[in-house]
Amino acid sequence: MASKRFIEMVEPLLTLMPTVPRPNRPVTLGSRLIWTFLAATVYLLLSVTPLYGIVASSSSPLFNPLVAIIFASTNGTLAQLGIGPIIIAGIIMELVAFSELMDVDLNDPKDQARFTALTKLVAVIIAMFEGAFIMSTHQLTVANAGLAFIVWLQMLFGAVIVILLDDLISKGWGIGSGISLFILISIIRSIFQSTFMPVTVGAGELLGIIPALVAAVYSAAVSHTLAPLLSIVYRFNLPGLIGLIATIVLGGFIAYVELMEVRIPLSFVQYGGYKMSYPFKVMYVSVLPIIFTAYTVALIYNGLYFIWTTYNPHNANALLNSIACIRVITTAKFGTINEPCPSSLIYYFTVVPYNITPQYVVVHILMYVVLSVVFAYLWVNLAGLSAEDQARTMVSSGLSIPGFRASARSLAVHLKRYVNSLTFTSGLLAGFIAALGDVLGVYGTGIGLILMVEIIIQYYTIAMQEQLFEAYPGLKRILGVE
Repeated sequence: MASKRFIEMVEPLLTLMPTVPRPNRPVTLGSRLIWTFLAATVYLLLSVTPLYGIVASSSSPLFNPLVAIIFASTNGTLAQLGIGPIIIAGIIMELVAFSELMDVDLNDPKDQARFTALTKLVAVIIAMFEGAFIMSTHQLTVANAGLAFIVWLQMLFGAVIVILLDDLISKGWGIGSGISLFILISIIRSIFQSTFMPVTVGAGELLGIIPALVAAVYSAAVSHTLAPLLSIVYRFNLPGLIGLIATIVLGGFIAYVELMEVRIPLSFVQYGGYKMSYPFKVMYVSVLPIIFTAYTVALIYNGLYFIWTTYNPHNANALLNSIACIRVITTAKFGTINEPCPSSLIYYFTVVPYNITPQYVVVHILMYVVLSVVFAYLWVNLAGLSAEDQARTMVSSGLSIPGFRASARSLAVHLKRYVNSLTFTSGLLAGFIAALGDVLGVYGTGIGLILMVEIIIQYYTIAMQEQLFEAYPGLKRILGVE
C-alpha cells in the first residue's frame, strides 16, 4: 500500500509528463506504416545532428560500441543517450511490478496510465543523471566550460524526443515498439556503413568493405601482388572480409535458431481434453540476458579504466598493473592508440583489442557464455517466465497435460525440465554468438546481429498478423485483441 501512496504523491508530477494520446479509432496498417516511417526519420535526424558546443574530433576510451548498438545511441549527436534511459527505466519498473514491490493492477486502465507515466518520469531522471555522468567523466570534449550545461540540456532534449517517439509507436500509431525500431535502424545503419561507405579513415583506408575490396583488386592488378587483398582480410576496428562472411553465416544461423521451437503436448480441459501442442522458442530468453551481459562487461571495463586513470596512470604499481594497465602503442595505419596490456585484467573486458591472443578469445567467449547463462536464469525467474509462472498462465487458460491432474503444481513439475533446458541453451547460444561475432569482426557486432534478426522476425510476424486482422476483423474479437 505504501507504493500506492507514493504514486498518489507524485501524481501531480506525473500529469506534467509529456505524452501521446491513444488513437480514437483503429489505425489502418498503411497509416501505421507512415507514422512508423516518420518516427524513424525523426530519430535519424537526431542521430546526425551534432551537439552544439562539443569538439567534433573528440572521442573517449569509455565509449563502448556494444552499448552504443544496444542503446541505439550515436556519439556526439542529439541521440547521444539513445534509448538507454527508456530501457533502464523499463527494466527497473518491470522488476518492481513483477516482484510486487508496487501495488499496481496493470489490467486497470487508470493504474496502467499511472505506471506508464511513472516509467517515463524514471526515464527522464535517468537521462538527467546519465547526461551529467557523461559530462563529468569527460566522454565529450566541450569547446569551453561555459557550454557544458548547454550540451547537457541538448542531450536531455534528445532523450525526451526519443521517449515521445517510443510513446507514439507503442500507443498504436506505429508498428511494434519504438525501442525495437530504433535498435533496428542503428544496427542496419552500422552494417550499411561497414559494407558500402566510401569514406577514408585512419591512414587513408576506405571504411566500407565493398569500396575497399574494389580498391584492393585494382591495387593487386597494378602491383601484381596479393598484398592489397590480404590487407583487407581482417582489419582492426574496420570491416574486413572475414567480418563480411561471418555476418552472413552467423546471421543465417541466428535466423534458423530463432525460428526453432520445442512443442509440448497439452490439452484443453473445457473442450473435452482436445489435444494441442504449446510452442516454446529454443531462444527462450535471447535478447535481455545478452544485453545485461554486454552492459556488465562495459561497466567492469569502465571501472577498471577508472582505477588506472586515478591510481595508476603511469603503470608504476605492479599490483595495479595486473588489474588495469593501458599502454600507448604506435601503429602504421591508426597512429597512436591506447591498448590494454595483455597481462592485465582489463584486457579481457576490452571489446576487441588491437593484439588478439588465443587466451583473449577463450576467456572472452567463456565470459560471455557464463554471464549470459546467469542473466538468463535471473531474468526467467524475475520476469514471470519460470515454469511456475508458465504453469499458472496455462492452467488459467484451461490447459493441462494429457493424463495428469489439471493443477499448476503438476504442470510446473512437467514444464521445469523444458524451461530450465531452454533457458540454459538460449543463454549459451546468445553468449557464444555475441562473443564469436566480436572476435570475427561481425558488422554491427555479434549482439547487434542477434537483435537485428529477432526484431526483423518480430516485425514480419506483426505485419502478417495485421494483414490477417484487416482481412478478417472478427478475429480480433474472437482472440480478444484490442
